[in-house]
Amino acid sequence: MKTTTYFFIVMVLLSSIATASTGKLTGRIIDRDTQHPLVGANVILTGTDLGAATNSEGHFRITGIPVGSYNVQVMMMGYEAQVRANVHVVPQRETVITVPLAATVLRGEGVTVTGGYFKRAQGATTSALSVDIEEIRSDPVGAYDVMRMMQALPSVSGSVDQTNEIIVRGGGPNENLFVMDHLDIPYPNHFPSQGQGGGPVVTVNTEFVDRIDFYAGAFPARFGDKLSSVMDVSLREGSRNRNLAEFSFNMAGVGLLFEGPMTTRGSYLASYNRSFLDLVIKSTGMTAIPRYTSTQAKFVYDLDKRQKLMVNFMSGTDGIEIDGEEDLAARTPENVKFASNQTILGVTYKNLLSERGYTLWSLSHARTNFDVEVFRQPATGESETLFTQDNLEAETTLKGDWFYRPTRKLELSTGINLKNISLDYEDHTTGDPVILYAYGLDSLSATGPVSRDVFYDVYFDNPATVALPFDTLQAGEPWNRQSPLKLCKTGVYGQLQWRPALRLALTLGGRLEYMGATKAANISPRAALRYEFTDRLKFNASAGRYFQSPHYDQLIGDGDEKRELKNSYADQGVLGLEYLARDDIRATLEIYSKNYGDMIISHASTTPDTTDSFGGWVNAGEGRSYGVELFVQKKFSNRWYGTFSYSKSVSQGIDPRCPQETRYYPWDYDYRDIITVIGGYKIRYMDYDWYQKYKKIFWAQALSWIPIMPSDEYEISFRARYLGGRPYTPRVYNHNIRRWKTYQTQDWNTERHDYYLRLDVMFLQRYYFKKMNLVAFWDIMNVFDRDNPWDWQYYEDGTKEQVWQYKTFPIGGLTLEF
Repeated sequence: MKTTTYFFIVMVLLSSIATASTGKLTGRIIDRDTQHPLVGANVILTGTDLGAATNSEGHFRITGIPVGSYNVQVMMMGYEAQVRANVHVVPQRETVITVPLAATVLRGEGVTVTGGYFKRAQGATTSALSVDIEEIRSDPVGAYDVMRMMQALPSVSGSVDQTNEIIVRGGGPNENLFVMDHLDIPYPNHFPSQGQGGGPVVTVNTEFVDRIDFYAGAFPARFGDKLSSVMDVSLREGSRNRNLAEFSFNMAGVGLLFEGPMTTRGSYLASYNRSFLDLVIKSTGMTAIPRYTSTQAKFVYDLDKRQKLMVNFMSGTDGIEIDGEEDLAARTPENVKFASNQTILGVTYKNLLSERGYTLWSLSHARTNFDVEVFRQPATGESETLFTQDNLEAETTLKGDWFYRPTRKLELSTGINLKNISLDYEDHTTGDPVILYAYGLDSLSATGPVSRDVFYDVYFDNPATVALPFDTLQAGEPWNRQSPLKLCKTGVYGQLQWRPALRLALTLGGRLEYMGATKAANISPRAALRYEFTDRLKFNASAGRYFQSPHYDQLIGDGDEKRELKNSYADQGVLGLEYLARDDIRATLEIYSKNYGDMIISHASTTPDTTDSFGGWVNAGEGRSYGVELFVQKKFSNRWYGTFSYSKSVSQGIDPRCPQETRYYPWDYDYRDIITVIGGYKIRYMDYDWYQKYKKIFWAQALSWIPIMPSDEYEISFRARYLGGRPYTPRVYNHNIRRWKTYQTQDWNTERHDYYLRLDVMFLQRYYFKKMNLVAFWDIMNVFDRDNPWDWQYYEDGTKEQVWQYKTFPIGGLTLEF
C-alpha cells in the first residue's frame, strides 16, 4: 500500500511539470574486431529525416530529436549494417550508444544492409546471442536481472524461481563463466552458494550494461576453465558532457546512480543500491528477511587517442537470519545465520596498436567471504551451535589479449590468463549423533523401538504419538577443517579466423590450461565452420574439448588425494542452420552433443557400500547431454517484438556404482522439454491528439500509476514458459532414527516432479517531462497462480509436504532520470 501511495504522490508532482519535446543522441561507431573508430559511418533514425556521419574519432551527434524510442541504423561501406532497436531519446539528456560493426567481404560495388538487427557475438559461430540494454529493460521477467533474461534461450534452463542460476544444456550450476569488462567475476550475485554462480539477486547494476554476449557452449578459445557457457558483459562509460543522476525505487530496494565527465579526458559512473524489505517487514514478526547492499563504479581516462585506462569496482554485502522458520526456502530446517561479502577491483589498459589490431590488459583482485552459523534453539536455554563456516576466497588475475587482422580474410588472436588464488577455510561441526527412538501413546508406554508395520499402523500421523530417545547408535564425531591454501592457474590461447572462400569461414583455436595444485595440464582444441548458402541461409558447425579445474572446496583438506585430481572435460559438438526470414526475424535450428569425462564426484557415491561414506573426491563421473533446439526471434520493429524457443534434450550420467556395465540415470536438470514464448507491444500515446488533452486532466495525472492507464509510451509484454518435470531421488523414512535418507543402494532420480508452467506479464510506462524522465513498471509473475513444485519438505515425524516455487508475485518500481 505504501508503494502505491508513493507512486501517486510522485506522479501528481511530476505531471505538473511541462513536458519537453526534444533530446539528443550521441555515440561512437567502431570496428567490432579491431576496436578502431570508423570514420564516415552513416547513422540514421529510421522513419525520420534525422541522421549524422561519424567524425575522425568515430563519434556522431544528432540533436533536436523528438523524445521517444527509435530504431537507429548504422551503415558503412565494407561493413555489415547494424540496427540498434528501441533506443530511447529523453528530454534534456544525451542518450549515448556504442555500435560495433563487423567487417565483411564485399560481393559487389554496393553496401550490404540486410540483417542489421542481429549482432553476432565476437568469435562465435554457433549457440551465441548478443543483447543490448534496451532488450534487457523490456524483458518481462528479468526484472533487470541479466542472468534471468538468459533463461529464455532454448539452451538455458533455471533451477528454481528463487534463484537466477543458469543451467546450460543439462550441465551443472558451476559450469558457467561470468566476465565483466574483461574481469573474471567469481560470484556475480548476492547470497551466492560456494562453487556455484547463481543467487536470488544479481550484484551487477544493469544500468551499467551496454551489451552482453552469451555463449551457450562451444565458445571461443579466449575463454576457458568452464564446461558449459560464458556470459561476457560489456559496461558503458559515463556521460562525457554533463553530470546526470538517476533514482530508482522498487519492492527490492532503492538505488542511486551518478555519472558525468571527469576532466576533459574521462568520465565516471557510480551507483549504490540497498534493500529495504528488512526495514518494512520487520514489524510483521518475520525474521528471514534478506538484507543486501551493492556498490559499483567505473572510471575511464583517455591517455591519448589510442590508449585508455579503465577502473572497475564492485562490492556487495549480504545477510539473512533464519530463526524458527522451518521451510525449504530456509535451506535447512535448523536456524541459520548467513552473511557474505565480495569485492572486485580491476584496472584495464587498452591500446589500439594500429589500424589492424589492439591489445587489452587487465589486473584485478576478487575477494569473497562466507560466514555461516547453523544452530538449534531449544524451547528453553541457550542455543546450540551445530556448524560454523568462515571461508575466504581471493583471486588476483592478470589477463592479456592481443588481436590482429592482417587482411579482411584473416584474423589472429592470442592471450594469457594468470591467476593467483589464496584460500582460507575454517569449518567446524559438533557432530550429529544418531539416536534410536522408543514409541508410545504417552511417555509411560514409550518403552522401546517398534517395527515398521507397527509404526505405520499405530503411531504414524497420530497426534497422540510420543517419541523418546532410547539409545545412541552413533555418537557423532566432531569435524574441523582449518586449511589455508595458495595455488595458481594458467591459461594460454591462440586462435585464427580465415575466409578461404567468399561464402566459407573457418575458425581454429586451442588453449593450454595448467592447474598448480594438481599439476594438471590440458590442451583444449576448438574448431568452427560457417558456410553461407545464400545471404540469408547459413550452415554453422563447431566442436571442441573443454576443461574445468576442481572447485576450491575440493582442493582443501588433509591428505594428498587432491594432488591426484584431474580436470573434468566435456567434448562438445554443434551443427546448426541459421535463416534470416526478414531483416528483423531470424530462426536457428541446432543439434548438439556433450560427452562428459573425469567428472569430480565423492568417493562414497562410487560404491553401494552403505558404510563407506568417506574417501574424498575422485575423477569417476561420466555423462552425456544431447538435444535439438529451435529459436525464432523478431527484433523490435513496427511496435512489437517476440521470441519462440523449444528444446528437446536428454541429460544423463553413468552410474559409477556399476563399473561392470554402462547404466544411465537422469541428471538433476534433465527437463527433456522446454518451451518459452515472449512477446511485447509498444504504443506511443504521445503521438495522439486526444492523449495530449487527456494527460492535462487532474484525475488522469492522479491515476496514471495504474498499470492499464496510458502514458507517453506504453509497453506490455509477457513470457510463458514450460519445463518438463525435474528428476529427483525420493527419500526413505527410517522411523527408528526419525530421519529421511537416501541410501547408496537406491537407484538415482527415479521420480519426477510435476511439470513447470508459468505466465508473467509486465506493464511499462514512460513519461517525458521537461527536465526529467520517469519509467514505471509493474511485473506480475505467475499470473494464474499455478502450483509449480520446488521440492519436498521432509519432517521428522515421517510426513512430507510439497514446497512450491513462486506463487503470484507482483513487483512494482520506478526510475527517475534527471
